[in-house]
Amino acid sequence: MEDVNEYRQKILDVLLSAKDDAGNPRLSEEAAARLSKEFTDQELRDGMEFNSPEEVAEMLLDAGLE
Repeated sequence: MEDVNEYRQKILDVLLSAKDDAGNPRLSEEAAARLSKEFTDQELRDGMEFNSPEEVAEMLLDAGLE
């Protein structure tokens, strides 16, 4: 099983690479960092087996919590 810190970092990397329709970054570094901490370590551990970091990042982006 992957380390939760590595998993969270991968989520952050995906959030930082997200672009809007014009190709601009969708989130600032601060907003991406805040969003990557939306789930607790335990919540991430519970879902790591079922969701890729990319899926979690997409879920966070779709939730509109930015």
